[in-house]
Amino acid sequence: MTLHLPLRALLPLLAATALAACAHEPAPAASTASAAAAPAQAAGDADATRARAAAMAFSTRLRERLQGAMQAGGPVAAIGVCHDDAPRIAADVMATHDVRLGRVAVPGRNRNPGHAAADWQRAPLDAFARAVADGAPAGEQVAVIRDGLPDGVALRMMRGIATEPGCLACHGSHLAPDVQAALAARYPDDDATGFSVGDLRGALWVEVPAAAR
Repeated sequence: MTLHLPLRALLPLLAATALAACAHEPAPAASTASAAAAPAQAAGDADATRARAAAMAFSTRLRERLQGAMQAGGPVAAIGVCHDDAPRIAADVMATHDVRLGRVAVPGRNRNPGHAAADWQRAPLDAFARAVADGAPAGEQVAVIRDGLPDGVALRMMRGIATEPGCLACHGSHLAPDVQAALAARYPDDDATGFSVGDLRGALWVEVPAAAR
């Protein structure tokens, strides 16, 4: 099952799970079917919580690093952060949260060749693109995939990456000469320009391994 949800729709679900765990009223006796389903539901909630925490940790750390680089050295310094620091941040977050994660570009709009969409990522990206074309915010698109997963994977999550005003210096239609030179040096096959504010640029994906439970 794949759920395509706005990001804010995921928060009440997780909050409700936490509140239920803190309730002091004794629960009524569960039926045999409900009791059997409870461990699976709890595992699913834990997987979603783990994926969301990892995504937030990566996004927060990369955003802070990019903002610092922009203030210190402008867009050229930010390009260096994406090229050099982002993989290190991702590796640290993966080790801390025991997940796999990365970024993927909208098909045909790659900057980093390693960000080409895998087969399983194309359907969520297409769904995100349709939602954004209908007026939904790109950054609020979320897909949670629980069924049809390969062995060893408990859950997959994808969250849309929106083009923000600060992104245009490196991803917009009009780039400064020094930015063009820096991109050509680090990404000679770059196709990730020409975006406008609000466009969907790609997604952050997270895989929770079954062993993480």
